[in-house]
Amino acid sequence: MIDRMNLWLARLCAIVAGTALVIMMLVAFVDSVGRKLNHPLHGAEEYVTFTLLTFFFAAIPLVVQSNGHIRVGLFTDAYAPALKQAEKYFTAVVELLCLAGLTWMIFDQADRLARFGTLSVHFLMPVAPWVYAAAILTLTALVFMAFNVWNIFHGRDPQPSHDRPE
Repeated sequence: MIDRMNLWLARLCAIVAGTALVIMMLVAFVDSVGRKLNHPLHGAEEYVTFTLLTFFFAAIPLVVQSNGHIRVGLFTDAYAPALKQAEKYFTAVVELLCLAGLTWMIFDQADRLARFGTLSVHFLMPVAPWVYAAAILTLTALVFMAFNVWNIFHGRDPQPSHDRPE
């Protein structure tokens, strides 16, 4: 049941990220052509800003779920097996705590923007709903990270997506 829910969350994030990327490319194309014809797309910068925000934060859960984020292990080959295992547990918990902190900070920023009624420059629309959406997508990444940590602590190491056999 939980695996199925995670699959649907990942698919939803992929659809949102892909759609945002396509919209961003279309806006850039239309604006570029419009500039050559002296009719630039009004508000193109805000369109790109909001679609970039959507793309970036919808892609984070996908990277976390596939365990595809970058880790630097400079001396891991020199570690004893017990130290390698301890490092794996330690880094998993640190990654989870850092993502939890980021999620809290984004929710806090969205709350602040909502309280002050911050509006976008060109369209004068509220910015807070966009930042709340980013916070929810980061919360989704946090859920995926929690499952990764759970799997690590129960001996089921999540493999990076590029290491998975097809």
